[in-house]
Amino acid sequence: MKSKIWIFLALMSLFHAPALRAETIALATGEWIPYTSSGMEQFGEFTEQVTIVLAEMGMQPEYRFYPWPRCFDSVLKGRVWAAFPYSHTEERAKKVLFSTPLSCSKTVFFYYGKDSDKEPYRFDRLEDLRDYIVGGVAGYFYEELFQKAGLDVDYASDEISGLEKLKRGRVDLMPVNEKVGRHLIQTHFPDDIDRFHTLSRPMSLDSLHLIVSKSYPDAEKILLRFNATLQQCREKGLVHIPECR
Repeated sequence: MKSKIWIFLALMSLFHAPALRAETIALATGEWIPYTSSGMEQFGEFTEQVTIVLAEMGMQPEYRFYPWPRCFDSVLKGRVWAAFPYSHTEERAKKVLFSTPLSCSKTVFFYYGKDSDKEPYRFDRLEDLRDYIVGGVAGYFYEELFQKAGLDVDYASDEISGLEKLKRGRVDLMPVNEKVGRHLIQTHFPDDIDRFHTLSRPMSLDSLHLIVSKSYPDAEKILLRFNATLQQCREKGLVHIPECR
């Protein structure tokens, strides 16, 4: 009799086991230290916050590290629920949904040369830079801004290549998130740290979001839950979202 009871309990546990498992959800991201990286603990500070929110929702993230163009394409085609981190642009908003902000990005113009008390470039608005060659990364949020401002832009495939062009004098200025740029310079140009400088005026301060697929099953429903849970996590002190200022 006891053996039959144990068999019954074992079968019941197997029957209910899937219901106890966290639902897995696919998200795409790339290499953008310190925000997200496959080589960092918890995959970076932004990724860690996403993980915390999803855990509170009872969901298990499956992070797929891709080049940034593939991240965006995966969202468009519904191969992943979301990708991150992305700033909001009008063009992107036509194609994807945006979460509430999880972080902030301060983008500055880096330049290369000897240190001096006077900045070599005057910058109050983007149009002031029309006489210079500006670097950039293809597909980044500032493409629309640079085009509207009529800038001469030399786009690279990634920020390291852009900083290399800056060092070699092929571009005059290179816009990079300040924290990301400092890390890249320390890692890839350690002998030239003292020759990379930034303009004092930031190019932009932008909130960073998840971009969410419009074709992923129940995408908008999950997004509404994510936003609500994110707010709850903030109130509990589980996540910290810096203000853009």
